[in-house]
Amino acid sequence: MPVREITMDIQGLGMILYSPPAVSHIPRGSDYLKEHFTEPAEVARHVLECQLTTFCTGSPGIFHLRFANGPRDEEGVEKAEFKLRLGLQVQAQTICVRDLYDLMQWFPECPPKQQVAVEDGWYRLTVFSSPPQSGIIGDGQLIDVHLEPMESKPPLRWDGCPLLCD
Repeated sequence: MPVREITMDIQGLGMILYSPPAVSHIPRGSDYLKEHFTEPAEVARHVLECQLTTFCTGSPGIFHLRFANGPRDEEGVEKAEFKLRLGLQVQAQTICVRDLYDLMQWFPECPPKQQVAVEDGWYRLTVFSSPPQSGIIGDGQLIDVHLEPMESKPPLRWDGCPLLCD
């Protein structure tokens, strides 16, 4: 069942997802990307903690993220060329979606149009997509994000940055 659709015009090569309390430790104006989010092991640590998670789109561009909960679209996942699993702890009933490059000069305010309202708790995220009709990654590309509530932090395995569009 659809929750929200967000259109992102990103300059970076990926997106970050988080709840506001999870990033409250990041100082305003800091370059968190350079200081804590560049090395593959650092990115993997963040992804495994399920607080500030990310995925690489492989290209800047315009992406339409369609968030949904309820039964997962198994046929959509099966047909998708790109897919991955992430985890996220939702707090303050909010998921923020931002350009990865926002971490280069951090400002904690997340625009309301980039927020998804969901219940607090742990979620497993199934993220899936295929190239748009043009064949160009980021050319109005649709990315589905299925939110599956979990009892606890979902088990994940990542050695570096999750790459969605390879």
